[in-house]
Amino acid sequence: MQLLSIGIIEPIEGFEDRLKLEFDILKDEGLEITLKKLSKSTAVYYYCFVDDSILLEGNYEDLRKMFFHCIANAVSDIIINFWEPKLIKKIIRDNYFYFDTNEQNKIYEFAENILNYNDTCGKQNLLYQIKRKTFVLHKIIDYLNTSSTIILDGFINFRLKDYIGQLEEAVDKAIDEYLMDKEYKEFIKLLKYFVDLQEPKKELVNVVLRGGEFYLFDDKMNLIEKDEGIDMIARENPDVNLDDILISTLINMAPRKIVIHGFKGREKVEVINALYNIFEGRISFCNSCEICIELKPLTTK
Repeated sequence: MQLLSIGIIEPIEGFEDRLKLEFDILKDEGLEITLKKLSKSTAVYYYCFVDDSILLEGNYEDLRKMFFHCIANAVSDIIINFWEPKLIKKIIRDNYFYFDTNEQNKIYEFAENILNYNDTCGKQNLLYQIKRKTFVLHKIIDYLNTSSTIILDGFINFRLKDYIGQLEEAVDKAIDEYLMDKEYKEFIKLLKYFVDLQEPKKELVNVVLRGGEFYLFDDKMNLIEKDEGIDMIARENPDVNLDDILISTLINMAPRKIVIHGFKGREKVEVINALYNIFEGRISFCNSCEICIELKPLTTK
């Protein structure tokens, strides 16, 4: 008895092997599936057969549900791992064609990151991919309950509009993040150019990170007083970020060398990255000197 036929227009490498992996699981459960492949016009069809005697021996509905779940598991894997990257790239290509190829590739990377990024722990998390797979899996099972044939390409385009909508939202956010990132890099480049043009006012500045705050010292470890002009701007504009004041102070001094003490790679990552890019070639890190190991309480006058 034929249980299902699966049609594919666009070739998918490894699709047949993925199906057979699920069929091996079914075989262990007592349901042996025979797979036949046939090419028709522009599509390839996979026909799934089961011996009638097996259905007579067991509960047909239970066996059918188990078979459809395995098929949905395989097909949802294929959609998430094979089709999702293609769909994201197509959305970018169709809706944001005015970006060049290199920019589109960067937007794709931002979109992938958004789809799989956990804001809570600040890193990639497969949980979001699993959630999308579960959503697609249930859509496939619902469809198979009413149809004995599924054309994968058409199913994705016409039955997974909510899923594609999620991808479109991710791409929209990716565009915003890409443009902000581009603007940020151009601004950093401008600041770096400004620093390179200046005559250094200090040979060496030690930047000490302690308790989430930065302190600046000269080469003899004397505390560097805040620039009066920058300090006045900070007083008049309480919304000004202290990290921005630090960057502005260092840019104003344009030291030949900056040594950052006490950075553990966790706090203040953004401002450290900004300094590293602005003062490219002038930055070094220290975590083993006396300052870093036995940092005494710091006071300002």
